[in-house]
Amino acid sequence: MIKWLKRIVYTVFIVFFLALGVFFAIRNPQIITLDLVLWRGPKLSVALYIILSFSIGACVALLVSSVALLRNERQIRVLTRRYEKARDEVDGLRKASITKELSVGKE
Repeated sequence: MIKWLKRIVYTVFIVFFLALGVFFAIRNPQIITLDLVLWRGPKLSVALYIILSFSIGACVALLVSSVALLRNERQIRVLTRRYEKARDEVDGLRKASITKELSVGKE
């Protein structure tokens, strides 16, 4: 039930932001040339430059966050291995302790 509601909410958000982008592009039809220090861009509308910069910023943010995510996943794997090793060692010590107690009890 929650899955379809989630899809509907995402679809509404996507349609809303697409409509907002189209409305913004229609309201800002001015043509400009982007002039950076070493590069001069083509003549495009203000809205297109803003939408392109927003898209490039979102892609850069995704790349940066994916690096952090990969680092965290690697650390989780390392810590999981350490935990399993320590758990196996504790289990071995418990079994050894039980075996020692049983052997002492037989004498």
